[in-house]
Amino acid sequence: MNEEYTPKELSDEIIDHMMNPKNYGQIEPSNGVGMGFDPKTQEFVIFYLHVKDDILENVGFGTNGCQDTVILGSMFTEMIKGDTLPNAKRAAVLMKEQIVSTPSSQQACAEMVLTSFDAALLNYVHLQDGVEDEPMYKIAIEQSCETKEEEDESVSN
Repeated sequence: MNEEYTPKELSDEIIDHMMNPKNYGQIEPSNGVGMGFDPKTQEFVIFYLHVKDDILENVGFGTNGCQDTVILGSMFTEMIKGDTLPNAKRAAVLMKEQIVSTPSSQQACAEMVLTSFDAALLNYVHLQDGVEDEPMYKIAIEQSCETKEEEDESVSN
């Protein structure tokens, strides 16, 4: 039986992040910049951090990815902005645990957002340790967004 797909009811919060993404764009100054990318599709998220005294004073992101990536980036940056680095890292772990119950395509989007955050944290640590020639740290995501889309299509057929 082939059932017609019906999206779950969207919350006001998700609609707001979709229509008015928060923290979208490059921030200045930034002292941690990271990229999570899909080598197969060339989609990416760039994450910007400004850390002062172990507090994420400002965060931003940019992407050439889909609308789900924008929504997840907006929601995640709002969640961690102004918080401590340890709390932000815990929020990323919690988000990773929560995404396993979402559609595969959304999992890939979230992985790109969270991977770019991890890369920005690594860049921040490297810069604090005196590395001077690393303007951005890059990490490839584990599974391609394209592979996730193919899996989703085979499940719906």
